[in-house]
Amino acid sequence: YRLVGVMYYGTHHFTAHYVDHHERVWFNDGIALGRQAVPEGLLCDVDMSKDNSGKGRDIFIYRR
Repeated sequence: YRLVGVMYYGTHHFTAHYVDHHERVWFNDGIALGRQAVPEGLLCDVDMSKDNSGKGRDIFIYRR
């Protein structure tokens, strides 16, 4: 299994990091960004233990 996403919850909405097939990490905050995600860097360089506002991890998403 491979980690492909992390969701964070706080202030009554979710934010997320997701990892594409090239191991690039993207961040989305639907309230601030709508449907657009912004690149954060490579998986080996991005700390996904918290989102950009400091919310802790709530849901991990894996794929085979």
